[in-house]
Amino acid sequence: ATRHAEMVAIDQVLDWCKQHNRDYTEVFAHSVLYVTVEPCIMCAAALRLMSILSCCSCRETLRQNRFGGCGSVLSISSDDMVDSGEPFECISGYRAEEAVEMLKAFYRQENPNAPKSKVRKKDRRK
Repeated sequence: ATRHAEMVAIDQVLDWCKQHNRDYTEVFAHSVLYVTVEPCIMCAAALRLMSILSCCSCRETLRQNRFGGCGSVLSISSDDMVDSGEPFECISGYRAEEAVEMLKAFYRQENPNAPKSKVRKKDRRK
């Protein structure tokens, strides 16, 4: 994956709006995005610029070493900012256990396209 899910979702909504002759600002104003982890700063800013209604994530603590955009490090979703779109509600804790298990399963996999020097040695952790 090279793009964050939030960016893919924004593009899909924009494409849908073009195909159905709908105003994207109206669609985003009534949309809730569900993601497994809190949006990063870039994605939170993009969601804010699109004036999305809200974003639900499993929890913000999964990105504690990264810069989350919904309150764990910065509150891009709710801070007062000039010319940055409308604030949106960022709800954490939605289906947290299921999302964490999904992420664990994903990270247990190996990338078959990775160069041999980058393939990690299998460990016995489960």
